[in-house]
Amino acid sequence: METAALIVGFAAVFAYLLSFQFPKRKAIIACNVVSRILYVLQYLLLFAFEGAAMDISAIPSSVLAARKHISFVQKHKIGIILGVNALQIIIGLLVWQDGLSWVPVVGVMLETNALWLTQEKNIRRLSLTSLPFWLFYNLRCGAYGSALGNVLAMGSIIMAILRYDHPAKHKVR
Repeated sequence: METAALIVGFAAVFAYLLSFQFPKRKAIIACNVVSRILYVLQYLLLFAFEGAAMDISAIPSSVLAARKHISFVQKHKIGIILGVNALQIIIGLLVWQDGLSWVPVVGVMLETNALWLTQEKNIRRLSLTSLPFWLFYNLRCGAYGSALGNVLAMGSIIMAILRYDHPAKHKVR
């Protein structure tokens, strides 16, 4: 089971890392959903139910964020975001195990709220703030492939920020 979890975890990491290399938010979100599904599977294989529950709770938010241009979602955007955040907190409380159970809740809330932002640079920046929470959680539950992935994701996001958000205006002579 641990080997299978490691393989699935690496696939999830690959999809997550790839997501931040796309210049457009729809592609970022699509890869994010694929990576979440793989992370859920990995956490289930590790019996890390908090992480699985948090990633499951994030999928509807990711899908709705990708469809934020639809009139119903636009009209109810704030309510949807608040509802998803409330759902994530409730699910976090339902799977609560100890005093550190808040860590994946904060991580997933930062990550899913980032997807609602319009500018890709802001998506990347807020997503970057979620990674230390997931790194801690992954180390704690034994998802070492994902922990390595969190470190790589930090580098990937920083690289994307430099590539897309702060491109060199002119070459140094």
